Amino acid sequence: MANCSAGPARCKIACTGGCGCMYVHETDSCICECFDSNVGGMNQALSVGAKIDVSISGLELGQVAARFDKLLAREVMVPASRSRQKVRLRLKGVSFSTALKALGLVTRAPAPKRKTRVR
Repeated sequence: MANCSAGPARCKIACTGGCGCMYVHETDSCICECFDSNVGGMNQALSVGAKIDVSISGLELGQVAARFDKLLAREVMVPASRSRQKVRLRLKGVSFSTALKALGLVTRAPAPKRKTRVR
């Protein structure tokens, strides 16, 4: 059983698999999910400077990176050799970039969308 919580008491979850919770201070919003191999969720377009609380338990680094990629306005890069590594993290009142650094993840500007030609 994995338990995750971040921010106020209302921001928590318990799951049979891995879980993750993030509290975004600027918007007073909470995002908690139980995870399997599917990457869901909405695109949030947060900045790397956004102040967050984050709790991750029992997830592979690749899964965390995929979720973060959906939340950030930038692309999250994960080292292939560490993508299956199980991670655990609990941070409060830090910038998104601090959480990324703690996990050994980096970001880059999104790649430009390529135009496709229909013949």
